[in-house]
Amino acid sequence: MIYLRSSRAWKTNPSRYYDELYVGPSTRRTLKYEWAVRGFGPTNYAFATISHELHRTRRGAIAPFFSKTLVQQLEPSVVIMIQKLVNRLEKLKGTGTVVNLIEMYPCLTSDIICQYAFASPYGYLDMPEFAPLWHNALMDASEGFLFFSQFPWLETLMRHLPQPVVRKLVPNLSSLFLMTGEMLRVFQMVREKVDQVQADLANDKKPDGQRTIFHDLFTNDSLIPEEKTAERLAAEGFSVVAAGSQTVAHTLAVISYHLIANSDILKKLQDELAGAMPTDDSAPKWSRLEQLPYMVGILCSVTRGGFLSVLMFR
Repeated sequence: MIYLRSSRAWKTNPSRYYDELYVGPSTRRTLKYEWAVRGFGPTNYAFATISHELHRTRRGAIAPFFSKTLVQQLEPSVVIMIQKLVNRLEKLKGTGTVVNLIEMYPCLTSDIICQYAFASPYGYLDMPEFAPLWHNALMDASEGFLFFSQFPWLETLMRHLPQPVVRKLVPNLSSLFLMTGEMLRVFQMVREKVDQVQADLANDKKPDGQRTIFHDLFTNDSLIPEEKTAERLAAEGFSVVAAGSQTVAHTLAVISYHLIANSDILKKLQDELAGAMPTDDSAPKWSRLEQLPYMVGILCSVTRGGFLSVLMFR
């Protein structure tokens, strides 16, 4: 057991203390550690909610939208985004162009999560050279989180200063709490979706085509009116884009690296996929692919240990 003075927390060996620390609500109401979320600024969305009861309410409101059943229903829109990426890579074949996977995959995952949650992609896959705008913005925000977790009073102060002053003082950290550049453009896109859905519901207008995550939140009877404000739902949607794009993108990049670096693993995976995809234009559904044991094993292994190592603060 190690005491981390910087965060005033204890780090334990999970295999020995996991069942004592991470228990269900029937045993103990566990709060998220304030230090672990204060670096993100406002806590009006599920990820940064400290209260057990409020977090459960907010998480419960968006959880059905990411159920396996609904994901499978919207699988065709995911396939369209993947095919768009494949077409771009096909055009680059033989040109000697270097593609940075760390920059490419966030374009794919961002468009997928926007299409899935908001019924329209942001358009990153259409940008030339897989412009890493969103990826870079989130990486800057991550650096800011580490800094402002230690100095929360400074984060509060910065929010009340004029934006030009903040950019001058901390240019590399300002993207966390100043909605500028790509952060601002993505947040404005999300806010426009919220306002549009709110106006449609007020006029009893049914959605054209795919429902968005905001339709479900605005019409969720388990949420009180204060939880349905446009500002809070925009923050919730923004967090969905941020979390859903970077985590999956990093996982895909790690998988790609290990497949390229280990030809035996790549060959075994290709042989297994050949059974489900006998031709180049084969497009098996996920219900078929999830039955492939070796592929699923790769996904599970990388998901378990391939992303950033984090501490589960409680």
